Amino acid sequence: MRHGSAGTSASRRWVTLTTSFTMALALLAAPTSAQAQDSAAPPPPPPPPPPPAAAPPPMAPPPAVATEAKPPTSAEAMPASRPDTLPPIDVGAWLRVGSTFQGSDPSKVNDWRMDTAAIELHAGGKIHKNVGVTLNLISNMTSFYQPGPNPADGYVAIEDAIIQFDFMDEFHLWAGHLLVPVDRANASGPFFMIPWNYPGFFTAQADGSGIAAPKEGPFGRNNGAVVWGDLMGGKLTYLAGVFDDASRAAHPFISGRLRLDLWDAEGGFWGNASFFGDKDILSVGVGGQFQKAQMAGDKDWSDINADVLIEKKLGGGSWVTGEAAYYHYGVADGGISDHFFVLAAFASPTVGFGNIQPMARFQWEKLKGPGGTKPWNLDVGLAYLIKGPALRVIATYSHTDLTTAFMAGTVTSANAVQLAAQAIFF
Repeated sequence: MRHGSAGTSASRRWVTLTTSFTMALALLAAPTSAQAQDSAAPPPPPPPPPPPAAAPPPMAPPPAVATEAKPPTSAEAMPASRPDTLPPIDVGAWLRVGSTFQGSDPSKVNDWRMDTAAIELHAGGKIHKNVGVTLNLISNMTSFYQPGPNPADGYVAIEDAIIQFDFMDEFHLWAGHLLVPVDRANASGPFFMIPWNYPGFFTAQADGSGIAAPKEGPFGRNNGAVVWGDLMGGKLTYLAGVFDDASRAAHPFISGRLRLDLWDAEGGFWGNASFFGDKDILSVGVGGQFQKAQMAGDKDWSDINADVLIEKKLGGGSWVTGEAAYYHYGVADGGISDHFFVLAAFASPTVGFGNIQPMARFQWEKLKGPGGTKPWNLDVGLAYLIKGPALRVIATYSHTDLTTAFMAGTVTSANAVQLAAQAIFF
């Protein structure tokens, strides 16, 4: 019986183990609650379909006749033969008007007259990339520097007539009726210097005598040819020319100049005695001339000169200018052998439409020979620069200490007041 009971117990244990194993397998095979929930959730919606592609643009119908590119002409195919695009011709009108208060007795300021009513017409441009032309005309109703024999005569004259061969910055050849290169004063002309009058021209010398200036010609021009060039980026300029004075009766004269700029570069054939606040200038120049005497026993003409110009911007539109020059002439007794001038000027910051510019210039001359006198001149001026040199008005008081070597009679001093204006239309 005990044996039978043991078998029954073993059988029961087997059934229990089998049942437990079966339930464990069922639990392993059954999903978890999260898995059940996930499996119960509906699937996500599919992504929206992409937009339909844009329809291609309609094709243009082919031309009835195919168009081919036009072949270039021989001129178009050869760059060297293509026409150059040249700058337009420059034209301008420059005007100066001036009057002087001075009596028939030069020491008294008790009369008035117009002494300048001048206009210059300028035209120039390129006819080839290396060839240019300049034509300037001048007309003056009355002037102390006019070429005619009668100081009251008006005139119209050619001022410049130049053909310009501009091969490179370092070498140019200009020929015709043109400026004589010798000093800064002649290079700048009256329009681009601070005083109204050229140095060496004393306003009291009504008869035109006693003028201290290099050999030039009417308006500082003469017939001839000049080679010139800019070196070192325009900081060193050389000019050398030969002129015949339009006369077979005289030997030609040579004239030249060297200019060195230590601050801003000037460059170019022409020159300025002031840049009116546009540049900082420290420039030194030397010039010289020579002409062999035509007649035996006469003295050869010679001139050597040196000048310095300093102009510095001070801010606020103001600037200061200083200039000095010395000339020595090889002349016979009685002629002016030495000439010197020094100038100082200051331009204020902008006042109203422009700058107020006071200036003073002292000049001194020496006559060669025993008993040679030493006349001198003082100019004190006040200018209003409305547009720099392009539009300015100026008043100048001038005192000159003369001698009978310059004036008829016994007058030894002179006084004058000048009122003047100039305008430049480019």
